[in-house]
Amino acid sequence: MPIFRKSPWRLLVAFMALDAGASGEVPFAAAVIDYSPAPGQWVNDPQFADPTAALGRPYAGGSAAPDHSSLVTLGGFGGFITLKFDHVVEDDPLNPFRMDAIVFGNAFWMDDDANRHWAECATIEIALDANWNGRIDEEEGWYLIPGSHITNPSQQYATQTWDNDPDTEIPPELMSWIPPGYSGTWSTGAFELPPELFAELILENPSPDEGVEGIYGYAEYTPTLVLGDMDADNIADDPSATPETFYTVPDDPLTVGITPGSGGGDAFDIAWAIDTDSGLPAELPGFDFIRITNPTNAVLGIFGEKSPEIDAVADAAPDPFGDCDDDGDIDLADVACLQCCFECPVTQIETCDKMDRNGNKFVDATDVAAFVLRLMGPR
Repeated sequence: MPIFRKSPWRLLVAFMALDAGASGEVPFAAAVIDYSPAPGQWVNDPQFADPTAALGRPYAGGSAAPDHSSLVTLGGFGGFITLKFDHVVEDDPLNPFRMDAIVFGNAFWMDDDANRHWAECATIEIALDANWNGRIDEEEGWYLIPGSHITNPSQQYATQTWDNDPDTEIPPELMSWIPPGYSGTWSTGAFELPPELFAELILENPSPDEGVEGIYGYAEYTPTLVLGDMDADNIADDPSATPETFYTVPDDPLTVGITPGSGGGDAFDIAWAIDTDSGLPAELPGFDFIRITNPTNAVLGIFGEKSPEIDAVADAAPDPFGDCDDDGDIDLADVACLQCCFECPVTQIETCDKMDRNGNKFVDATDVAAFVLRLMGPR
């Protein structure tokens, strides 16, 4: 796979694409490019085998029990789905926590404990349509979000052989698990997550530090909250919340629990993407395509295979706080704006509402402290 940053002209093309794609866009994945589930218990069930269920907004039951009405299964190891946005999802430094996109699934917390997840994680890969032809071309290629537990992609890549003949030792044992259209022998592959952690029925946060999340960068780990639930108590607090506003606010994936105001799901930063051949950063300015793959090869008795179910993918919305002049960054011009707004009601100067972090309609020392943190970059 080529390293994106070795082709400067492609960066120019990509940035032109970012400018070209901002009108009339919706924040959720808009098209299915490919759906190739591996054998699994739900791949022939119409409720879970419709790939279009991953398009549009997510539907949520909350942190204690998921909503199963809008999910698509990936089946067993190596099953995947590829989705496309109707615009380029940008690597935007103004996004909260610098998170650029969010994948939603049906994970939930066991016994209301945010350190114990009923979850079936999936790996994330992204690709940029730099030549605008609507395809993932070989020279553009896929780039991996390695997350917390893919430290050596070339060594962690594994394959699984499948057979639709029940008389062989090749899985699956049940022919009802064979996806439609498959016959004979075939193989799937994925960057396998460590089975000693991810093949367990319940995923326990492995971090030794209280409040720090030890699993991040994968789909279907964090619950999706009920629309308008601003504090993860499974009660809708904001009746005016819309899917477009609520489910585009990313959670901080490095902190246990769900950030107040976020709709949950698993957020990631485009800057995390790497070239799997070299291990170097991809330095992508954005992406059009996202591929979500099952990286866990395990069958857990009556619960069947560990199989992620995907609900939706969202483009994270930028946080306007601190960007007084609306130019897409926070710089010295915004510092000057803060000086003008300090100790003033936000109604006195039109742009001062961008400096009111705590929402008290007045720019005070609390807002200044928050602005300084943002000016200096993420933690």
